[in-house]
Amino acid sequence: MKSIFNDQDKNELLTRIKQLSPGNPALWGKMNVNQMLTHCVQGLKMPTGEIKPRRVPFPINIIGRLLKNKVLGAGDFRKNSPTAPELKISDTKDFEKEKMRLIAAVNELYAMGEGGIKQEAHPFFGKMTQKEWGILNYKHLDHHLRQFGA
Repeated sequence: MKSIFNDQDKNELLTRIKQLSPGNPALWGKMNVNQMLTHCVQGLKMPTGEIKPRRVPFPINIIGRLLKNKVLGAGDFRKNSPTAPELKISDTKDFEKEKMRLIAAVNELYAMGEGGIKQEAHPFFGKMTQKEWGILNYKHLDHHLRQFGA
């Protein structure tokens, strides 16, 4: 399984991020490419505890725990999946600035390694291991890079 903590997988993500341009249209979803970059930076701050989204309420939290292994397993994320309110980006962002922030955030999380994971619980999936956070962060970035054709 691919992980943001694997050197080859991290480098693949960085190559794809660098391919993005301000004109990349979304193949699905509501965000533009600039907002997606910011959204992904915010997502990379979750496992370190820099951003702590509120846990989804019962009974949705039960569904998240049941779906965790399926989502972390083979296959891509489902298009138009819901996101935590703390990760929703609606304002205008500068493309180049956000692109550089995302590259830096990927490199920072990779450099911290699994030991940099401080948050044990995901707002939807519940308790997660360091290894699971690495897989989830790879899959999340992959999902949004595919969303914009990269």
